[in-house]
Amino acid sequence: MLKMESAPPVSGASAVDRFFAAAAKVMTKTWGSNIFVWLPAISTDPNAGPTFGILPVWVMADPASHHIRNLVAPSYTYNSLFGQTGTARYYFYPTDASQLYANASISQHTNHELKARYQNTAAREGIFYIDAEAYNSVDGSPRFYGIGPQTHHGDETGYVARDSVVRGDLGVNFLEAWRATIGGRFRHFTTGANIIPDTADLTTRFPSLAGTGTDDTVAGQLRLLWDTRDSPVTPSQGSSGELFMENTSGALGSDSHFFRYGLEGRRLFAWKNYPRQTTVIHSLYEQVNGPNVPFYELPSLGGRETLRGYGEGRLTDRGRLVFNVEQRMVVSSLDMMGIQTNFEVAPFFDLGTVFATLSQARRQDFRPVAGGAFRAVVKPNVVGDVEVGFGKEGPAVFVDINYPY
Repeated sequence: MLKMESAPPVSGASAVDRFFAAAAKVMTKTWGSNIFVWLPAISTDPNAGPTFGILPVWVMADPASHHIRNLVAPSYTYNSLFGQTGTARYYFYPTDASQLYANASISQHTNHELKARYQNTAAREGIFYIDAEAYNSVDGSPRFYGIGPQTHHGDETGYVARDSVVRGDLGVNFLEAWRATIGGRFRHFTTGANIIPDTADLTTRFPSLAGTGTDDTVAGQLRLLWDTRDSPVTPSQGSSGELFMENTSGALGSDSHFFRYGLEGRRLFAWKNYPRQTTVIHSLYEQVNGPNVPFYELPSLGGRETLRGYGEGRLTDRGRLVFNVEQRMVVSSLDMMGIQTNFEVAPFFDLGTVFATLSQARRQDFRPVAGGAFRAVVKPNVVGDVEVGFGKEGPAVFVDINYPY
């Protein structure tokens, strides 16, 4: 379904190339077809606050094809809220169209997570699509500010989220660029008492909010995808669009009752005369309707994948609309043991709002965010990403794997 295309070669040895080559020499060790990289793990999430640490990454590639097949990325970090955190991450890429990801982390205080996900976009000679995920987490950093586009930062509340999810999707690829999937999702969610100093507790400020306490969600999902991108993880051209629907089932034990639907689209414009430049446009519309929708199931904005100048869940309502545009520019390219790594900078602009219904979305409620990203991209399946965004409430820094969209 998806055509794989390698990045265009970058020739010459500019000052930028020499800088990255010198940095790579200090931070990396190579042997055979393996690369070991020491990276800083520094972020300033508006919810969790500053986090500092080290993230060593061990990349193991196939000696013949030079494609990455295994990636191990443990980390040690410190955060004033949660203390020391140890994390183990493992990525296995059986083919260029599939990956298995496993993650385990534990903090001194409150937080821990166990997660696994398998995805194959072209199983059985490209006919089938498989995506399965399960995780259990406890997180003391979530915030809630109320419902609507004009909530104030001063209404901030905190809670501990205990979240267990099992979900799966099975689909069929057809007509070269289309995919239809059917799936299901089970979620068991419990809210606990706030642990953030000088922050009100969720249930104290919003005692009648739907979803506090313990709640189960059981839902079926349908998706229709159109995708002409040249890679599912590290695309440089093409476009994709997705229509999605989800409906809860009380007969299967769901305490929540709602219907979710929406549209998401991406378009990548490769600059013909400037192979290092790609313009990316992304948009998302989502709406949830129903008599009993827990607050954590409502569409929200904030975080690395929507409004990159705000923390996760900063804006919440029954609908959301967001537009993102960024200019991905390859500033240097290195070949290490036959593995090509492109270093990108990407200035971006985000604009989004939440609403009860789309007809109630107002121009003055849209929140702008400007910023930039720095990325290390190893085609076809690895992206190391640092996002720095500036919104009306200050800066935010996010560090993660893969593109935000």
